[in-house]
Amino acid sequence: MSNEASGQPALVSVIVRSVGRPTLERALASIALQDHPAIEVVLVAANGDAHPGLPERCGPFPIRVVQEHRSLKRAEAADAGMRAATGAFITFLDDDDEFLPGHVSGLVQALLREPGVLAVNARALATFASGATQIFGQRFALSELYARNFVSLSMLLFARTLLDRGIAFQIAQHTRFADQPVASYRWYADIGDSGGGGGANVSDANFALYRDYIYDKWASVSDPFIERCEALIKSASAAANAGQLGEAQARAEELLSISQNDPHALNLLAMLAYRRGNAREALALQMRATEVRPQDADLHYNLGLVHAGCGEREAARREFDEALRLVPGHPRALAKLAALATGAG
Repeated sequence: MSNEASGQPALVSVIVRSVGRPTLERALASIALQDHPAIEVVLVAANGDAHPGLPERCGPFPIRVVQEHRSLKRAEAADAGMRAATGAFITFLDDDDEFLPGHVSGLVQALLREPGVLAVNARALATFASGATQIFGQRFALSELYARNFVSLSMLLFARTLLDRGIAFQIAQHTRFADQPVASYRWYADIGDSGGGGGANVSDANFALYRDYIYDKWASVSDPFIERCEALIKSASAAANAGQLGEAQARAEELLSISQNDPHALNLLAMLAYRRGNAREALALQMRATEVRPQDADLHYNLGLVHAGCGEREAARREFDEALRLVPGHPRALAKLAALATGAG
């Protein structure tokens, strides 16, 4: 957790967007309990002069207040916070959510374990008014991020040096991501009125509106990227089908070099490893593929095949069942389950 140049713990700026909710005290208390020793809280009073009194400290950590005479939209508040932040690393928290113990230090440690990587994402513990909870988030994959968002700002920590490149939320265009597979941030999903949360805070109309806006905004970047990825996986698959396994391996690895954790490349590499008789390597690759694309029935089916090849019949059954849940009547999964039932799988 140290700054390599000075030997001191790296300063983390936590940008807190507040609209004056009573839950702000809880959010700040969760920061005060963090065990990372160097934190500054950048408290953005997003409703301007209407915000109630603001504290000067957050437990042992100082608070830097950002307040304008007008209300700030969510993106404006984030930009204002980043301009005021002085930390080596930056993360975010809304005033109706909270960090769980070890959240900040876990992110910093995960990031520093991977030299040259400038961003890391964790998981969220989505919590609902009913008391139900579920894990939100997954290992980073740029190809999947273009299709759906799975990174909340409070799950994200990135190096401030990215701002020196003149960027704000274009992080994925400039760095690979480290992974912190821990649900260390509590997201109260049905609080608020954005329509983009969970439970009571869901609006299909709002979601569609902003989804389409984001798709249009990034089309000039995402479309050529997706076309390049599709061309590479098509070439790799054709080589594999022709028995040119070295060429297939090379094209799949090339795809992974531009598309971190690309599930199609991972799937193909897993099948190649399986064909070479390296079932354990295949299992690790295929598990990662299903992690980044969990709604793909064929990836779960292939994972079932690898589990079966490792002699893990119950794990194989679970994956074939999952393929059937995602695609009712999935013929190959049905056949494999029947074979397992007779002892032939």
